[in-house]
Parts: sequence; C-alpha cells; structure tokens
Amino acid sequence: MAAAIVTVCLCGVFSKAHAGIIPYSIIAPHQYQLPVGDEIPKDGINLLLSYNTWRDEGKAWDGESGARSLFANFNKFVHIFKIDGLDKCGFLWEGVLGFGHLQMKNNTSETGMIDGQTGLAAWHKPTKNWTNVLEYWLYLPIGSDNLSGHSWNHSIAYMTNYHIGNFTFDGDVGYKFMGDYKNYGVEAEQGNVFFANAVFAYKVMSQLEPFFKVDYQTTESGRDKTTGVKTSGQSELALGLGNQFKISDRLNLALWYEKGITGRNTTKTNAGYARFIWAF
Repeated sequence: MAAAIVTVCLCGVFSKAHAGIIPYSIIAPHQYQLPVGDEIPKDGINLLLSYNTWRDEGKAWDGESGARSLFANFNKFVHIFKIDGLDKCGFLWEGVLGFGHLQMKNNTSETGMIDGQTGLAAWHKPTKNWTNVLEYWLYLPIGSDNLSGHSWNHSIAYMTNYHIGNFTFDGDVGYKFMGDYKNYGVEAEQGNVFFANAVFAYKVMSQLEPFFKVDYQTTESGRDKTTGVKTSGQSELALGLGNQFKISDRLNLALWYEKGITGRNTTKTNAGYARFIWAF
C-alpha cells in the first residue's frame, strides 16, 4: 500500500562496475492501490513493510565487479491519514531503516546499517479503479561506511494503480537528484537517476496471484571534483516473475525472482525478493 525507493552504491564512485538496486524495483502487486476518504479511519492506518533481497553481484555488464553478493533488508513504517473535505484524496508519511551484508571478492565483508530515508506521498482517486500518487523522498547518509551512498539525495516520483476484475497494474516513473559524494577526502559530482517500474498481476485466488515485473534505471555521468575526470554513467533493464500470497486480512507476502536483461557499467541483476506488508 505504499512505495519505496532504494538505491545502494556499494563499490565506490570510481569503480568500473557499480553494484546497486534499481530504484523502486522492490514494488509488487497493489503497491499503489491506496485508500481514500471514508476508507481511512479517523486515526489513520499504520503499516509495517519489510523488503528483502539477496543479490548475486559477481557479474558485471562492463568491466569487473568487486562484489560477490549482497543481502539487504529495508523496513518501512507508514502512517496513512486523510484531510476532511478531500474525500477522493489520501496522504502518508513514511520512514525507512534497514541493514545489509556485503560480501566482496577479496573475501572481506561488511554488515551494517543502510542509509535512512523519509518521505511524503499524496494521492487522488478519480475513479474507484484508478489511483494517482505523487511522492517525495529524502535520503540520509547515515549508513555504515561501505553500505552508504555518502550523499544527501532527493527524489520525486509519479505512481499509479489501475485494477479491473482480477487484473492489477502498478507503475511509476521518477527522478532522483543526487548530491555530491563525500567520503575520506574524495568529493565527486554524481549523475542524477531516471527510473521506471511496472507490475502486471492477475489474481486466481487468495494464495495465487502471479505477476510480471519490468524495472529500468539510467544514471547520468559524474565528475571527480579534484581531478576533473568524468565518471561513467550506468543503466540496466531487468525483468521479474513472482507470486503474491494473502496470508490474512492484515498480512501479505510477495516473492519473486529478477534478472538483468541488458545494461552498462553496473553489476548484472540476479536476485530474489520478498515483500511483507503488515497492517496494524
């Protein structure tokens, strides 16, 4: 019922191949099917979402990858609320904390906290089947050294959900404004990121809702502010297949596998995902 952006740059801004998660690639069916008006209780709705991914980072589209594997866990608290008089609208505040475990090819590893995130979203429901959402995120460079992007970043995104019968579509397009990378005396301008994601699902029964995903991102080139040397941009297109399970009225689980189809200057996506949503 809410959206998240995650992007983790793990190998440093000057590596030939960067490791990372395509922004919003963690979305699954009904991500943006949000309530409005009387569907939202007076005290609001509280949600806890847990996004988990294990990624094989050993292969890159260009050059060599310095990473072997990554496990990342993102836990998001969401509070949905309404404003009287805006019966076809809804609003939420959200915050994300999590941790990751990165295994490098030189047999070193790091486990620690990932960068925090906080954001706001507002949506409008012109019809009972269609929701349009605008979202803003602030990225906080508070993660462990090798798991942090070491920059203050902002993003905006448009998201939409359309459902009819047993078919559901969720999609988004967004732009991430990257701040300067600053770490151990190194300072660099980072390229901004454009991303787009789509999920197509068909519900057969409560325990069987297969879905197909498309995730894409492209990053502009950057620049070393000390030497003036440009750093390469990157891009990737990935496809995924999975299933959503309704465990109870308050708990949902989605599982899927995702694989990179084409890309440049980034590791090849080869990953499993799990998304839990708990309403309380």
